[in-house]
Amino acid sequence: MRSEIFFVGIIFVIAGPVLTMFALSSCLGTILTGHIFACVTDLAYVVIGGVFFVVGITTAFIGVFAPDPTRAPPSPSFTPATLAAIPGTQVTCKKCGKGYDSSLFFCPSCGQRPV
Repeated sequence: MRSEIFFVGIIFVIAGPVLTMFALSSCLGTILTGHIFACVTDLAYVVIGGVFFVVGITTAFIGVFAPDPTRAPPSPSFTPATLAAIPGTQVTCKKCGKGYDSSLFFCPSCGQRPV
């Protein structure tokens, strides 16, 4: 996630000056043709390009310092093998049907291992 935020910031940092340069070149073209007041509409694009540049720098810094998202651990399924990891839990043997402590590696009556 943080790399996507960083790359969006870099795109804004590049797009801001490009937009500003296009607007300034258009403004210069209108001034050179003698239409001095026609440049006013291009000044809005100059301002928007500057805003893109500042927002891009801010977004890139956020992308650098944003923490990576953490994945939630999978929920445990209670099988006899996972119950064997929890001491003090009673497990019923599938082979002989007798109960035994889950801290044991096998059934003391028949020797069956939990699966």
